[in-house]
Amino acid sequence: MSQTETPAPTTPARGRRILIAIAVAGAIALVAWVVADRSEEAPRASAEGGSVVEEFDIADRAAGKPFQAQLLSGKQLDSDTLKGKVVVYNVWGSWCAPCVAEAPDLVKVANEFTGQVTFMGINVRDNDGAARAFERKHLVPYDSITSAGSIQAMGAFHNSLAASAAPTTLVVDREGRVAARAIGPVTATTLRNLIEPVLAEDNASR
Repeated sequence: MSQTETPAPTTPARGRRILIAIAVAGAIALVAWVVADRSEEAPRASAEGGSVVEEFDIADRAAGKPFQAQLLSGKQLDSDTLKGKVVVYNVWGSWCAPCVAEAPDLVKVANEFTGQVTFMGINVRDNDGAARAFERKHLVPYDSITSAGSIQAMGAFHNSLAASAAPTTLVVDREGRVAARAIGPVTATTLRNLIEPVLAEDNASR
C-alpha cells in the first residue's frame, strides 16, 4: 500500500523566494498596465521602488475635462475653479495598504507647497466614514472627492486614472493637462521632483 506523501515544510529561504516572485510578478503586472493604458503620448517613464513614474512633455500632455463632484467635507468641487493652478490628484482608499504607507509623504509635501499647489484626493471603493477617519488620523490637510464622485472625476482624465490602481498620483499643470503620473506609492522626494518642474515652467511663462 502506498503512503500519502506529506508536503515538505516551507523553509525561510524558500519563503523569501516566494515573496520575491510575488513582488516581481506585481511589478510586471504594474508595468503591463501602464503600457496597455498608455495613449499616443511618449512619456519619460521610470521605476522607483514599487512605483512607475511618468513625465509628459508639454506638447504631449492630455487635457482633462471639466467635472463636478461631492467632497468629503460636504462641499462641492467644480474643476473649473482650479484653472490656472498646479493640482496634485491622489487616488486612495482607507483599505489600501500602499495608500497608508504614502500618506505621511503626501501630507508633508502638501504642507510644503501650501499656497503654490492645490492637492485633491480621490477616494475610491470606500465609505465616507472610513475615509474621513483616515484623513483625521493622518492629518491630511486637503479635501477629497467621495467614492460616489470618483468615477466621474477619474473619467475626466481619460485613461490616466483607474480605481484598480490605487494609489495613483497625477500632477496637473495650470492648463489642466496631465504633466506627470506616479502609479503606486509615491515618496516625498519623487513627488517634489514631479511638482517643481511644473511650477518652474509656469513661473517662466509669466
